Amino acid sequence: MMQPFSENPAAASSITEAPAITQDRPKVNLAASLAAPLPLAIGGALFMSCAAIAAMRQREWEYPVIQAMNAYADHSALFDRLMHALTTRDLLQGVIFVSLLWYLWFSTAETADRARLITGTVAAACAGIVSRMLQLVLPTHLRPLHTQALGFVLPVGVTPDALNHFNSFPSDHGAVFFALSFVIYRERRALGLAAFAWATELDVARIYEGYHFPSDIVGSIGLALIMVSLFDSYRIHQMACRVIAWQHLRRAPFYLLAFLLTYQIATLFDDVREIGRGFASAAFHRDIFSGPG
Repeated sequence: MMQPFSENPAAASSITEAPAITQDRPKVNLAASLAAPLPLAIGGALFMSCAAIAAMRQREWEYPVIQAMNAYADHSALFDRLMHALTTRDLLQGVIFVSLLWYLWFSTAETADRARLITGTVAAACAGIVSRMLQLVLPTHLRPLHTQALGFVLPVGVTPDALNHFNSFPSDHGAVFFALSFVIYRERRALGLAAFAWATELDVARIYEGYHFPSDIVGSIGLALIMVSLFDSYRIHQMACRVIAWQHLRRAPFYLLAFLLTYQIATLFDDVREIGRGFASAAFHRDIFSGPG
């Protein structure tokens, strides 16, 4: 029996594209399910070892590193301003990683590749959320710039009361940026290595400015690896394939939502956090993030 001919090119393309998506699904899910255990174990070992260092060996192992880096603070305004730009400008931070994700998305039409990008992006967002939750619930561990025993000299641009209201382990910036680097590396090794190098530079700048200890950063790498590995599962990749199938039928709402999500990831959900903080302050009649009491 003959099928009716559609004069709408968009409708015709959506009809012809959908079967290819279905055919790709088993291969994507099988590859993802086989890839996760080893990275998950490595990430867990990294995270737990860094948590132990932060709890028991910080003074012996990390104070010397912070003091060696801090010896260069407040000597060159240009260098300090450069480090400060790396820790405060979204264009130099999350925007770069998200731009690479969009580049990879439009560099391929393969369902397998796009499914990995979707699951990895959501994993990176969750890594940032989990990291911030851990910062808020773990016992307070002062950042270097607030640790009196270090005699920390503030670099130019850093204010003495910066980030003084919650724990610094693990770094939420590191968790998101390294998770995105893992996602990029899976698709293009050269781009992934460049992303890792830039994420490392950004987090070294955060150590220099006194926002984090090295264990905060390395622990965030472990957390990033854990989250990306957890999202490499059969069921989650099936869901990603359904999203891709929906994208072929509803491109406008898909890209609207994709832009909103990746924008928030690029800025580490700053607007969402500020809005939530404002509502929480209004509800409780105080800033619940300003410390105990």
